[in-house]
Amino acid sequence: MIEKIAMMRSIGNILDQCLALKEGEQFLIITDSNKLEIGKLFALAGEERGAETIFMAIKPRTRHGEELPSIVADAMRAADAIVAPTTFSVNHTSARKRASEAGARLIFFPGCEEAMFTDGSLDIDFIEQAKIIMRVSKVFDDGERVRVTSNDGLTDFSFDITGRSSVPQTGICHDPGTISPPPCIETAVAPIEDSTEGVAVIDGAIVPGGEVLEPVQIELSGGRIVSVDESGKDGRYLSQLLASYDDENIYCHVELGIGLNPKAKIGRGIELEDEGEFGTAHLGIGNGITFGSSIRASGHIDLVIRHPIIAVDGKVILQDRDVKV
Repeated sequence: MIEKIAMMRSIGNILDQCLALKEGEQFLIITDSNKLEIGKLFALAGEERGAETIFMAIKPRTRHGEELPSIVADAMRAADAIVAPTTFSVNHTSARKRASEAGARLIFFPGCEEAMFTDGSLDIDFIEQAKIIMRVSKVFDDGERVRVTSNDGLTDFSFDITGRSSVPQTGICHDPGTISPPPCIETAVAPIEDSTEGVAVIDGAIVPGGEVLEPVQIELSGGRIVSVDESGKDGRYLSQLLASYDDENIYCHVELGIGLNPKAKIGRGIELEDEGEFGTAHLGIGNGITFGSSIRASGHIDLVIRHPIIAVDGKVILQDRDVKV
């Protein structure tokens, strides 16, 4: 009971500060059989705030970005506000994209656990952090070339972002069509298709999967992963994960994201924290339609680098976990 009360504080903060849920709004909760208890708490909080609360529970998807049942997709388009505590992400789906185009505000929590609502990662000033996120986002909006390296010299890849718009996810979804997956607050940008070249060492996390204990080197050419070092357990896992999709587009690099939550931590067993830890970077692989890429795939994977150095048009904007803009 005490834990549920503690969770309700964070859930209330999400509905009030992040979603700005209003009395009378059509509020949709999408959950699955693995996350029912979390979904029920959101429904209770929505009812307490006077929203017209609709609860939909689906069979768990099998991977991030797998499409949702048509009846759920239709409900999403009709909703004013949506919360989605689910096993896998609803973000990289056509259903989510159409809901956003229709004006729904959406907070999604793929891979969430009850501990996420009590470990402090949602106990932040989202509005203050949004200022940092928007400064970095503007650099991406104005930039043309991104290079990612590391102090040890093992990571070095670059790509073109000319004309691409950033996708800031501040946790603040007050305007129609906005989305965010707190505690993973970040900004991201999609590379021009086929432009990514170089080598990355993944030493943070593989999402879905978890914390990386044996760093994995990947080679990127023509905008896609062309080799994975399988000498360690994590490398073999990544290689098998990619192959499991049976989709050539799953190897495409479609996103660079920068985690900007000061209280998120890699290794707690919560995917949204793995890619949200402040000062980390993640390469999004696979489906990229929600980032402005034309690449469609049957799923989406995030590969986290712990201590990246990121430069845009030759100017360093992130180094040693410090934002330089």
